[in-house]
Formats: sequence, C-alpha cells, structure tokens
Amino acid sequence: MGTIIYRHYKSGDDQQLANLFNITFQQGGGGFIRTPKSWAWRYIQSPGFEPEMCQIAEDIDKKIIVGAVYANLIEKIPLGNSEYLVGEINDVSCHPEYARKGIATNLMKMAIEYMQKKGCDISILSTGLKGFARKKLYKKLNYKDVDKEVIFIQLPNILRLVRDISAFAIFFPALLVYSYIPRFINRIKINFHPSFKKFTFEINHNINHIEYKKAVNKILPKYYTGFPKYNKGKFLWSRVKVPATRHRPTYVIIRNKGVIIGGAVITHQNFYAFKYGIKMRIGLIHEIFLDKDQFKNRTEIYLGYTYLIDKILKAATQRFLGIIIYESTSKDHDLHRGFKSMNFLKLGNDVLMMKVLNENTKQPKFKKPSFISPSVSIGVP
Repeated sequence: MGTIIYRHYKSGDDQQLANLFNITFQQGGGGFIRTPKSWAWRYIQSPGFEPEMCQIAEDIDKKIIVGAVYANLIEKIPLGNSEYLVGEINDVSCHPEYARKGIATNLMKMAIEYMQKKGCDISILSTGLKGFARKKLYKKLNYKDVDKEVIFIQLPNILRLVRDISAFAIFFPALLVYSYIPRFINRIKINFHPSFKKFTFEINHNINHIEYKKAVNKILPKYYTGFPKYNKGKFLWSRVKVPATRHRPTYVIIRNKGVIIGGAVITHQNFYAFKYGIKMRIGLIHEIFLDKDQFKNRTEIYLGYTYLIDKILKAATQRFLGIIIYESTSKDHDLHRGFKSMNFLKLGNDVLMMKVLNENTKQPKFKKPSFISPSVSIGVP
C-alpha cells in the first residue's frame, strides 16, 4: 500500500469511482454494475450535488482511488411528528486490497463532518443486518438500528428468467405454477367482489409523469413516515432525465370511479455475477402506495393490495422482467399480506440505521411504517 490521501470529488474521477463500486460490490459474488455515465447521473447530476458530498481516498503512489463514501441526498424528510434535515450515506466502497486499514472509517468521519456542516439533524443508511460493516464500522460511529427491512421476490416472466439462466428451464412447469396460479385465482376472487366493480388500471411506460407524481405525493405520506415527496427537480432527475432505457419508469396506476387511489413505479437493472457468467435483468419496485381510506375494512385493503400487486406483475411481464424485487420495512403488514397472497418469496435482508448529528435533536420514534427510499436501500433513485 502506498501513501493514502483524503480529498473530495473532482472532475475526471468518474471512471475510477465507477470501477471502485464495481470491484467492491462484486466481492459477494454479484451485483449491479455502474458505468461512468450512470455513476454521474446517480451523484453528479442529483439535486444539490456538491463535490464535498463525495469523500475519496486515493493511493497517490499508484494514482488510484481506493475508497469512497457519498453523503447524498440532503433533504427535508418528515419522521414521526417532526421534519428533519437528513443526509443519506450511500455506496461505502473500499478496494479489497486496502480493506481493514481504517480507510472507510476515515471517509465516514469526513462524511459526518460534511453533513454536520450542512446543518443536518440526522444521517441514515441501509446495510446488511449481519454484515461486517454494520458491526465494525457503523455501530462504532454511533449509528443505531431503527427498522429492519425485508425483501420480496417474484418471477413475473418465466421465459425471461430461463433466457437469463438456462438452468432454470428444467423447473419451467413448477415456476409457471408458482408465479401464475395465485395471480389467476386472485383475479377471479377480485372480479366477483362488488367493491371492485368500478376499479380500472393503467400501465404507462415512461409517460403520465405528472399525474403519477401528484398522486404519490398525496397518498403515500398518509400511511408512511419518511417519504420526502417528489419536488420538481428530484422528479425530473430520478424519473424523466434518466441516462438509459433501464432507468425509464413504468407507472402502474389504479383508479376507483376514475380517481387515482394507488400505484407503483418500476424500473430495472442488470445484475452481473461475472465469475459464474451470469447476467440477469432484475425489476425494481421503487414505491407502492394505496389509499386505504377508500376501503371498508381490512379484508378489502388486503384485496386492494392484491389487485395492485397483480398489475405490478403484469407491468413487469410486459417489461420482460424475469425477476422483480421490492425492499420494504418489516412493519408494513397490510402490504406484506398482499405480497404473500401472490406467492412472493420473503427474505430478511438489511437494516435501516440512523445517527443523530445535532445535539439538540432527539432520535424520532415512528408510529407509522417507515418509507425506505430506494436511493438508500438499493442505491438507485
């Protein structure tokens, strides 16, 4: 190891930072890949970006970037009964040849200092519950667990799954039954329910941005804490001015008597496991919202989520996605019941962690389920 210096982002770092991300997150056997273009969109083009948001460790003898931490986005977020200025920590990366030398700790301290300088009340991040980073890095920096996350997985398009991984071809009949039978049964059940007679749905590929934005901003905060709402700049960046086809959104919109009462947005990423020669197209559900006040009882709410999830799977099938995932708070019981009805596989995954940065701020307590932003949980806006 050569001489390590610490600095902030400067023009020309994009390729090395994308490379560092790919090297770091392929260590577990697979992950999403970043190009310089997608990396720049994720960070440089995000609302309010400053070079000081990107903390960098560089081996100046070898002229390579060996570590990075991003304090991004910084925005007002309602948590519990108050609103806080929150800084998100993303993509904590360290080259494997430079691991366990204190580099990530130093970068995190730089990121914390930056967030404090910006006046942030709280910092949040998502990490593996049983991972090394949670125990040896974040907890030592006084980040505390605030909510467990679970991941839901389904197989909307079996043909695409078999195309991506040919070994699944021998399980084709079983996978077909697993994926499609619950959708067929639930459609019959809902079609005969009188409360759903006026329900309609739309699947819009990269259109109707504004209508969706207004609906999600109105409905989702009623039932979740931690949703910052889309302002114009954030929505243009994350949903409209995207760098690649895979980032273009597909909107699912549910109406009752013509009024929007629910919806979701999906995109996809390519998952690579280079040492196994695997490339998979994975669908990402970024948010799901449903106006529960439109339903008479818990059973109808459950059926409402089932109806919405069925249309999400229909949209994913049209988008030719072999796998689709959603990362959720462990406390979102109504939504989880809907996923269960559609045979989604449920896995324990990550934990949301929080650090109070302002001595006058108390750690918020949540009565509602927390909304976990995809920019925090899966690293994609």
